[in-house]
Amino acid sequence: MGRLKFFRNILIVPLSIVFFASLAQAGEVKKREDGIHFQPWVKNISFLDLKEDLDEALGSKKLGLAVIFEQPGCGSCKRLHEVNFSDNTLVKLITDNFDVLQINMYGSSEVTDMSGAVINERVLSEKMAVNFTPTTAFFDETGKEIFRIPGYLKPKFYQRAVEYVIDRGPQRKILFPRWSRDRLKKLKAEKGT
Repeated sequence: MGRLKFFRNILIVPLSIVFFASLAQAGEVKKREDGIHFQPWVKNISFLDLKEDLDEALGSKKLGLAVIFEQPGCGSCKRLHEVNFSDNTLVKLITDNFDVLQINMYGSSEVTDMSGAVINERVLSEKMAVNFTPTTAFFDETGKEIFRIPGYLKPKFYQRAVEYVIDRGPQRKILFPRWSRDRLKKLKAEKGT
């Protein structure tokens, strides 16, 4: 009996290491040259002219533009990509309604902001007072930033924030907590609970 347990442990431990290592590799997200994680659905062909990118989004019948500020080595940014953006429902919700750009918070690539000023990514981050990564900023059809997700949120809360923007909560001057509470009440009423 002792030998059987011994051999079982010898076999199980290496197999579990291989299994978990393969899971880690499957969940790995690719990085750009500057160390920022990326997704294939993020708009990678852009001159980082935000107004022009917004116009393209509107021309594609989208609500606006979402800009995600990240930085190399950011664990929360990695989690956003590995966890939140592995949720196909969430990704579809975002991509159906917004074109998405990424900005390296400390990057030196040239960006033309919504006012037409030509600056680099770092200066844009400072100008917009981006203090956390990842930060997702949403711009409406006029180029005005209407809502911001500062830092990492778990998938269901991130999705709720995206739904808030889609529902035009910011434009209707409804604060996110109240909108979220009212939405949950409505969903419960529809389910009859």
